Formats: sequence, structure tokens, C-alpha cells
Amino acid sequence: MRILHLSSLYPPEQVGGAELMVETLARTQAGLGHAVAVACAAREAAPPAVQDGVTVYRTGYGTPFHILDWPQHGRLDRLRYKLATQWNPAILVRMAAAVRDFAPDVVNTHSLSELPPGLWPMLAKRGVPVVHTLHDFTSLCTNGAMARNGTACAGQHLKCRLYAAPHRRCQRAVSAVAAVGTDLLNRHLAAGFFEAVPPSLRRVIWNPIPAGAPLARRTRTPGEPVRFGYLGRIEPSKGADILFAACRLLPSQGWSLTVAGRAVDGLDRYRPMTEGMPVAFPGFAERDAFLDGIDCLVVPPIWPEPFGRTVAEAYARGVPVMGTAIGGIGEQIGPGPWLVPPGDAAALAGAMARIVAEPGHLAEGLARAAAIRAGTDPAAVANAYLDLYAATRDALSLPTRDARSSPFWGGAGGDGADGTAAPGSEPPPPLPPPHKGEGKRESGSPAPAERPELSECRP
Repeated sequence: MRILHLSSLYPPEQVGGAELMVETLARTQAGLGHAVAVACAAREAAPPAVQDGVTVYRTGYGTPFHILDWPQHGRLDRLRYKLATQWNPAILVRMAAAVRDFAPDVVNTHSLSELPPGLWPMLAKRGVPVVHTLHDFTSLCTNGAMARNGTACAGQHLKCRLYAAPHRRCQRAVSAVAAVGTDLLNRHLAAGFFEAVPPSLRRVIWNPIPAGAPLARRTRTPGEPVRFGYLGRIEPSKGADILFAACRLLPSQGWSLTVAGRAVDGLDRYRPMTEGMPVAFPGFAERDAFLDGIDCLVVPPIWPEPFGRTVAEAYARGVPVMGTAIGGIGEQIGPGPWLVPPGDAAALAGAMARIVAEPGHLAEGLARAAAIRAGTDPAAVANAYLDLYAATRDALSLPTRDARSSPFWGGAGGDGADGTAAPGSEPPPPLPPPHKGEGKRESGSPAPAERPELSECRP
């Protein structure tokens, strides 16, 4: 099968977890013998090049500035940028050229945070099946988070409804949809998105999590303090304030907390919250080494985080996770004493105090680890997408084609001449059904730049 992924960015240029997911998925699909390409916005337009077995089309960007330069621009420039991502004819032409050159059997679009929604009708006009992956709330919210000023939004604000109008109109061209979490998919369906997609082509497929370094966990000494950890951006929407308030309610001894990551606005507002408590801020931390050095990860966001990469990464390292019952975090952890209501410092303190009093409960927090590892295995995720692609083609009665004889080739859509790509391969054999469970990278590493912060709705 010839598979083309359209992504806002692609490594080494990246902002969050969506780009990492696309990279892992594309590499894995290529490793399974499929012809795979990625077309992405980039600082510099470049001819197609093969990267780790994947053909990469870097198309430039066409917006007033590149997303990695977001922190260097003021509010007016950022507004111009947001408007330009909605109507970007230059990138549409370049993406169409990549489609024409690669001649895909299916196109998998990903978070359109930096790309125009006009990509969808452009692809449909060419007769290409379109599978869209929901990574976030880009089509519903200006910052993709459904959160504002550190508080989850109950619905769309007026400016978000206006911003989402082109997405709402263009999404009718999508043939199938996958979401990294059930809550994420349900919220889009409730907002009237993807109603034209048959229920059988609406699926939940978790993010692929590559295997990390060999485990190097230290055996916990009986009687030693419980080592809690927090990994990611330090900001209100991630629940940092709630976590520190919960720590104030814990016993004075028997625990410690290590907070790895960068604070969006600096640590000055957070240090007073933790003064006198066994809380450390080491800054950047290598993910696997950090997880191997703690007893329990705390993930307390107040916004409906679609997937929660750190949860799956922690389980993969044998670390139990305590989190909030919202979005993908709650879906992975499952009901029980390891989940607390979002924004409830007292409930979080009670769950943490239970572990401090009886550390033997830590082992119980790994009950779902095996299921999460299976659902995020890169090969399993790749096969789930291949199954969805095949089902989409079958539903549209579009078998695998020789690109040069394709009925929609030869400039359909008004953007090019005959394709010259090699014929596609035969369809894969039947695959197991995709995982029906449940981009930003949740490491403590400093990202080269941030998208609009989750702590406020941007225009």
C-alpha cells in the first residue's frame, strides 16, 4: 500500500507529541513493507528525501512566520499567524504537488494546527481516501486544548466557534477518522464533526510508544520515603498548582516529589508554593532515567488531555501512575483509587497519602500496565491503521491502484500533470481489529518552541 501522511511538522522540527507519533507510525509502516511518505510544513522547502525509510516532502510554510518562532512574536503577529493557518494557498499547492508526485492509495492527515483545513477537500477532489487522526482539539479550539487561564472549557467560546468554522465545513471531505482517545473522539462527534463518517470508520487507536532503554530501576528499600514524580510542562492546565496544593496536605515526612520540566512563565511563582516541602525542580531530565528513579508518577491535568503520553511511558517502565479522571489520562488508568477528580487538591492529597502510609499499594497501580503496553505497541498501532486504511478503501470501492492508470490522476482537482510514481503494492492480508481503547511530548526536555500555551485561549 502507498501511504502518505500529512503533518504540520516532522522531526527533527517538532513542537510536541503529534510529530513523534507520525514519525513512529510512518517508520513502522515502512518497516512492514509499505511505501510511506510524509509531507509537512518546514522552515525550508526541499526536494523529497528518504529519512529512515520514509520519503519526506518538506514544503516550506507560507504563514507570516514559522511556528518554532512563536515565542519571538507578539499578540498581533500571532493573530495574523492563526488566520493564515486557516487560509494558506501556498501550502495547499505544495501539498497537492506532493500528493501528485507520490501517488498514494490513502492519505492520513494529522493535527492541522499549522495547516489549512482546505487540505481535506483538496484531497477528496483528487479522489484520494482521507483518514484523519485526531491528536488534539485543533478543530474546536484556537489553542487545541479546550482550556483557558488554567481552567477546562465547558464548551466553545465565540472566537473558537468562528475559528472552527472552516474546519467544520471542510471536515465533510474526511472518509474515516481515528482518535488517540475516546473522549477526544466523542467531543468532536458531540460538536457535529465527522457525522458523515460511518461508525465503522470512526476508531480509537492509541499512540505508538517505542521501546525505551533497558530498565534500570533501583530496588526500593523498605521504610524509605515514597518518591513521587511529575514530568512535563509546569503550568496550571497541567495541574501543577493542584499538585503543590495537595502536597501541602500531606504528612511532613515519608515522601518526596521531583518535578522535571520547564515552567512556561518561570519557576518564581511555584517555588513559594513548595517552600519547606521535600520538592525538587531539577529542570530537564532524561525520560527513562527519571521514571526509573521514582516510585509513582503523578499526572494531574485539569484539561481533557487527549492521550497522556507520560502515562503509557511510565507503565512501560514499571511505574504506577496517579492521575485525574479526565480525557485520555482517565481512560488509560481506569477507575479506582489511582484516579481523582480534576482540580481537587484534597482528593489528590488523599490518594497520595494512602501510598505514603502503605507503600505496598504501589504494586497495585500496575494492574493495567500490560494492557497499555499492548495497545501502544508500535506494530499493533501500525496494523490498526492499516486495517482502517483497508476498510476505508473498501467502503469507497477504491482498490489499490497503479498510480499512472488511476482514474483521478492526470490533474484532477486542477493541480497537476500525470503522476509518475511506481505502482502500489497488493493490499495487506486481513489484520486484527484495531485497539478500541483509548503532541505533546510529555518529557521534561525543553521543547525548541511552544505552540500557543495551554494556559490561555489564543486568538
